[in-house]
Amino acid sequence: MHERVKGIDLGSGEQAKRSIRYHAENDVTWEHHEIAKQLYGWTDIFRDRFLDPIARLDRQGRLPGPVLGFETFDHRAYAYYRLGHNPHGLEDEIILNEVHLDRPLYSILETVLHEQIHLWQQRFGEHPVTRNYHNKEFCQKAEALGLHPEPGTGCHLRPADGPFEALLREYGIYKPPEELLAPKVEKVNWWELFKDLADGGERKGRSTLTKWSCGCQNVRVGTKEFYARCTRCGELFVRVDGRGSQTIYEAKEGKGDSR
Repeated sequence: MHERVKGIDLGSGEQAKRSIRYHAENDVTWEHHEIAKQLYGWTDIFRDRFLDPIARLDRQGRLPGPVLGFETFDHRAYAYYRLGHNPHGLEDEIILNEVHLDRPLYSILETVLHEQIHLWQQRFGEHPVTRNYHNKEFCQKAEALGLHPEPGTGCHLRPADGPFEALLREYGIYKPPEELLAPKVEKVNWWELFKDLADGGERKGRSTLTKWSCGCQNVRVGTKEFYARCTRCGELFVRVDGRGSQTIYEAKEGKGDSR
């Protein structure tokens, strides 16, 4: 009989995921072999230390491991967690942007944990999402682990610290200077995205259009309400006003990938 978690079959799907991981960790001809092997190991550590550290009597099985993938997509996004099934019918997929694999390991692992919190929330959380949205439960879980995502967008307001930083120190990985964690070219710096506005900065110009951001691109529209999702990163557009506040408008319908 297949093991089940909250009614989710952990049979053939988990076997397929384990086979994919085995291949990724052992195929030395694959260009991402080394980083994949390292990150798969860290997903185990994050599960054991942060996300599912003890046996639970109210459910069977542990938090499933993710399927890690690598693609090149919009350079202003680091990674995304796919809600639902991937094209091969597997769940729990985390895709990292190949453009950003040269970041410090500290920063890459912050991204991996962010996406793995999505996996935890969708499997075991009390308030899983059906759209790309970082709700209160997600943000509280992330903050408890030392990550600082903005509600709604999920943009990180500053580099990770707290339990995350302490755990990495145990393995000899130390937080680099912030200038090394920031992107090297013009792209989203998740903890700086709204910093200028939050610090009281003023907009340049006198445009009457309202600025909205999904995290990977900005748009300006002439309406106070704007229900839209970015076709690049799958995030909802969030209003950013001159005082730095952000008004979240959930899309009326539709599903997509997270972050």
